[in-house]
Amino acid sequence: MEIESWAETVPRRARHLIPKGLPRRGELLALCAVAVVVAHLVLAQLTLVLAVVFFVVGKVSRWRRSWLLVPVFAGMTWALAVGPGVALDGLTAGPGSILWHLAGGHLAGQAGQPFAGFTGVWHRLPGQFPVALIAGAVEAGLAGWLDWLHTDEWAVPSPCPGLVAAARRFLTVRAVRSGAVVTRDGCVLGVVPSTGAVAELSWAALGRGALVAGSSGQDVTLTGLQVVHAALRRRKPVIVFGQGDAAVSQMVDTACAATGTPLLAGAGADLGRVVRERAAALIPAVTPELAARACADLASLAGDLRRIGVDGDTLVWVPHGSRVPADALATLLSGCADSGVGVLVGATSTETVAALDCVAGTVIAFRVTDRELADQLAARFGTRLLPGPAAAVLAGRGPAPGSGAGTAMPAVSSVPSASAVELVPSPVIPASALLALRPAKFMLAVSTPRGRLVSACRLVPARLPSALPPPPAPAPRLVPAAPSASAPPVGYGWEAVP
Repeated sequence: MEIESWAETVPRRARHLIPKGLPRRGELLALCAVAVVVAHLVLAQLTLVLAVVFFVVGKVSRWRRSWLLVPVFAGMTWALAVGPGVALDGLTAGPGSILWHLAGGHLAGQAGQPFAGFTGVWHRLPGQFPVALIAGAVEAGLAGWLDWLHTDEWAVPSPCPGLVAAARRFLTVRAVRSGAVVTRDGCVLGVVPSTGAVAELSWAALGRGALVAGSSGQDVTLTGLQVVHAALRRRKPVIVFGQGDAAVSQMVDTACAATGTPLLAGAGADLGRVVRERAAALIPAVTPELAARACADLASLAGDLRRIGVDGDTLVWVPHGSRVPADALATLLSGCADSGVGVLVGATSTETVAALDCVAGTVIAFRVTDRELADQLAARFGTRLLPGPAAAVLAGRGPAPGSGAGTAMPAVSSVPSASAVELVPSPVIPASALLALRPAKFMLAVSTPRGRLVSACRLVPARLPSALPPPPAPAPRLVPAAPSASAPPVGYGWEAVP
């Protein structure tokens, strides 16, 4: 589920084409249903069967109604293959015979038998298939839309991914694993399983800092490395806090070697030079004091860039935010805001995440184990208005109707709706969902420059490309040879100079 904005808006209530307060509404609906069925039995028997099958399949599978385009295209292809005229004749042959008999006609010597037209109807059904596929899919789509219209927004079950989403997901995962981590506006973190789309983190979303939170250090570190890899591919200056983690240092060195980016290491690295030369630097921050000093230097550099009106276009990665004083990290995030220096902080400790949650403009949340932290992150992901019973069920404060006890993540559709119900704020992402995330699953919330929430993503680590070959040796330059008194000039009087 991807939401561009999660401001509190009044949810859509169920609407009915025939108002509920209309007198004899039940009888009118029954009459309409009987008329539709009789019309189909007389004029489009196969269309009725296909429409019911398509509707039941869509209801059970919870696929998006767009899957009905498949039978529509199949019917159009079939009709073009046999010819539009033949397809229409196949649809109208049976109904024409039935209507002729119902009008008192004669066929094959049978007179006065109005149902004689149904004789041999099974032999004429195959001819209806091309057009019936199209008509049945359209009717099933209309029935699905009416079912959606008659259901409250909070009671509509979330759609399940279909074949198109599965194929798109397979292609996306394969592309990312092969190293395709750069997009037009940012980098790829993984895939959205429900749609197969890429889970993208834009460079603009790093403008006010990003926090990668989770109890798994591996997931947090791999996410940061993915962003660093994409930044190096885009030739962005990258500054990494070397915090005594040999694995992180080795991964950064490998990524720089694979992208041909010069890596500057050591306490004497000039950060301004790193930005100017669009290089990478691994600055030592093995102690809290050195880390705090590095944060202050980077905030000062960002301030200088902001003052002269230059976009830094730089990425700063802090792999282990828990090893840096929280106030220093807050200074780094606030000091680099709106300067083009994006800061990505990884944190696994509850204290660090709680301190930076309100400062960072973007949050990437993996599974957490602390209930209070889950509640805090859930509040960060925004709220929506839900009926009181539904909000209580999602919060785990009440049992779902028909069950004997509360559940961790019950279906909202099980909560009955009423004509007048009190709407209360409820988290878009319940805390229980954050506590139950599986490994490598994360949620992405962006506050600026535009609110965006992707509630279910899967991290897909990208393979680093092989190291670039060393540059070829420069060709020798030809310069005029110096005259020699002992020997005459050779050739044209030029010599090779390496």
